[in-house]
Amino acid sequence: MYQARANAPLDAFAKLCGFPSKLGIDGGMVWQAYSEGRIEEIRNYCETDVVNTYLMYCRFQLMRGGFSAEEYADEISFVKNALALETASHWAEYLATFDS
Repeated sequence: MYQARANAPLDAFAKLCGFPSKLGIDGGMVWQAYSEGRIEEIRNYCETDVVNTYLMYCRFQLMRGGFSAEEYADEISFVKNALALETASHWAEYLATFDS
């Protein structure tokens, strides 16, 4: 159900906020990857997309006053620390490109 649209994609906003960008594939490449049996790569892409969506939600909450600067920093630290405990290699790659 991926649809390329003219609006700004999640990845562009994530990069602007200093969050990691896509690793490997993007939504437009999922069908081809599936056809080639690259299920793990698709899963990794989806997992990092979910984390970036949550991080963007946190940034939105900071901007709208829903989070204080301290609460925002705590949440970002929580996400980084939780991902550092994960053993899958894509999380180490993801964290290595984290600027915030």
